[in-house]
Parts: sequence; structure tokens; C-alpha cells
Amino acid sequence: MKKKIHGSNIKINDPIHGFMVLPDFITNIVDSRAIQRLMRIRQLSGASHVYPGANHTRFEHSLGVAYLAKRMTENLRDLQGVDISDEDINDCVVAALCHDIGHGPFSHNFESLLIKHNNKDHEDYTEWLIQKSEIGNKLEEFGFSKNYISDIATGKIIGKANDKGYLLSQVITSAINVDSMDYLLRDNYHCGTGKASVDISRLLLSMDEIDGFLGVNIKALISLEGFLLSRISSFRTIYFHKTCRAVQIMLEEAMKSVVNEIGFLNYSTPDDFLKWDDYVLWTDLIRNPVSAIWMKKIQKRELLKTCFESQIQISNNNIDINELKENISEKSGINITDIFIDLPSSPNVPYSHTDQTRPNEIYTFERLANGQKQPVRLEDYSLFFNHFKGSLKILRIYTWPKYRKKVAEIANKLYPSLL
Repeated sequence: MKKKIHGSNIKINDPIHGFMVLPDFITNIVDSRAIQRLMRIRQLSGASHVYPGANHTRFEHSLGVAYLAKRMTENLRDLQGVDISDEDINDCVVAALCHDIGHGPFSHNFESLLIKHNNKDHEDYTEWLIQKSEIGNKLEEFGFSKNYISDIATGKIIGKANDKGYLLSQVITSAINVDSMDYLLRDNYHCGTGKASVDISRLLLSMDEIDGFLGVNIKALISLEGFLLSRISSFRTIYFHKTCRAVQIMLEEAMKSVVNEIGFLNYSTPDDFLKWDDYVLWTDLIRNPVSAIWMKKIQKRELLKTCFESQIQISNNNIDINELKENISEKSGINITDIFIDLPSSPNVPYSHTDQTRPNEIYTFERLANGQKQPVRLEDYSLFFNHFKGSLKILRIYTWPKYRKKVAEIANKLYPSLL
């Protein structure tokens, strides 16, 4: 079925990218329930308790990712000569627009519960919604294959060097992707931490297809290193911030306390999932007397306090959180339910769904004098890349203010260096 694509565009004014030009047919997709719901899911759960401006949503982020997907695919076609058609570009734009619809309330804060109770993550629900909900029907009305779009959006296309969908999927899901480009700029802007911005224009212009894979021209090394350093900085200042994490711990405890009673993880149909957003779940958690204990503390900013914090490190070591809690509880005499261990972790090299690279690798190439592209190892060119492979980790121990001093004394005696 030929796609019913109009020839005109729409312009959306965005604080990050300025006027974003997108094909006008996406208006019908944006108006779907699955996309509109993202207006009521914040991008950063808990961050507004530290950065008051961090109230932006998954909705604006998804529009930004769609716009960057359009820019990158057009660059690949028009500047690099990659065999990409208008239909391919539209497939990638639509997949980028839909890539986050499977997020639950409070975004990544909800993810651990999805995985623990349903053995699924937000990408599994993105796939489900695209294939089984109203948005899939809208895609088919415009001639898109909803199965193909869900595969591109979630990176579930099996890697084949000659598979166009595999290349398009890498635009959204590879190690250097438009999703990361947008959220790094957007999150830092709204948090007021964006002094060292990422040169995404240079990165977009430097990316090209080589042997069916998406790579970065080594001539853009400075921009690539800047992207990686900005990502690490964002985790240290925003995503791993001790107070942001305290709020997230308390939100998770509130959800865990009523997970079976409220039923926000039980989905027989897509509508069962789509009814849950930040507003609805927050209201239910406030109204329930069990979870309200946690929620009212958050409202009054009576937050958990850190009593131990390791130096942030690059490490692949594992720590038994339950054993650590039991040890501290036994030594301090404080109930184990009043001790909370947080071990946020993120790979320094962004995770890639694609299989063209080994872990902690980024696909890079150089263009030879004859115009051919030749793969190169990033660590042979970068001053620091080889030294920060692994995961960025920090260990924190939280408790209530009245126990803070005692737990801190025990933790510092037992665990002067834990990672």
C-alpha cells in the first residue's frame, strides 16, 4: 500500500532546536492517545525537586527525536549518498516519534517495577502499543507497516548489512543516536546545567553508512568526545543527583507498597496501560493510605538523607545490596526497613541495540583519499576513550534524618571504599 503522504510540512517552535520542520501527516499520529499521553509523563522523575525547570515531558522529547531523525536521514541521503528514499525517511521519523510511548508513569522510575513484576521493559510496551493500539491503526491508514515501525523504534530488527530497516533503526538505537542527542540537550537546558552543549550539528553531518552500519567519521572526534563527556556530566549532575535519587527511591517505595492493590501493572488491553500517567498514578498514590505515607513526605520535602556516599567511579564490580543492608542494620541496631541502598549505574559508552560492535565500542571510520570508508578504532585516536570503558557507578546509603549520624558512623567504619 502506497503511503498517503502529503507534500507540505508543519513547523513546531521548540526551545532546543528552534523551528522543527516535519511532514504534515504526523499531526494525525501526534493526535493519537498514545502520543498525547506523553504530555502527562515527565522526562525526569524527581529532578524538579532539585532543578525547578525540569518539568519537560516525554511528548516534547519525542517530537525532538523525530525532528533529528529527519535531519540525520536526509543528511545520509543528500550529503553522503546513502540509498534512502522519502518513504524510508518517513518510516524513521514515525518510529522516532513513537519510540517512547511504552514508558510508564514517572518514566524510568517505573521501569524496575515493570521488569520485576511483568518481565518487560518500556520497549516491550512500545512494541505492544504500536502493534495493538489505536496508533497502529493510524499508521496503517497512512500506509505504514506497524510491525516494521515498532521494530525500527525498539531496535528489534535483526542485523543484516543490506537491511534498510536495520540502518534506520540505528538512527534511533545505536550508541550515538538521535534519542540521546535530544535528551542531553533538552535535559540540560531545562535543568540549567547546559553550559557545555553538545555539537549535534557536527555529529549529524559526520555520520555515514559503512557496510550497512551507522558510524561516525573520525574527523568529528572532538564533537564525539564532547558528546560522551556531556553524557557523563549529565549523569553526575542530573540523573545521579543525590536528592533526585532520594525522591525516586521514595516514589518507588510508594508504588511497591500498593502494587497489588491499585493494579497499575495489570494490562489486558492497550487501554489498560494507556490510562496510567503521572497525574493518574500520583493521585491514586496520594489517596491510598498506605502509599500516602510516602507521598506526603515527598510533598512536604521530608526526604531521605544520604549518610554514606562513595566516590563516583568507573567500575564493573557488583555489590550485594541486601547483604549490605543487613550488615548495616545489624551493626547499627536500626531496622532494615529504614535503610536504603542506591547504586545507580550507567555505561559510559551508550548501550547499542545493534550487534556491529563489541561492548564499550563505538563504530568509527575514516574516509580515504579515493573516497572509500575504512573502519578505525576510536581508542587509537581518542585521548581518553580507552580509559573510561565500563560503567559509571556511585554507591549511596540513605536513611531518615534521625538515624543519619548513626548509620553514617557504621557505614564509614565498615565500608571506606566499596567500589
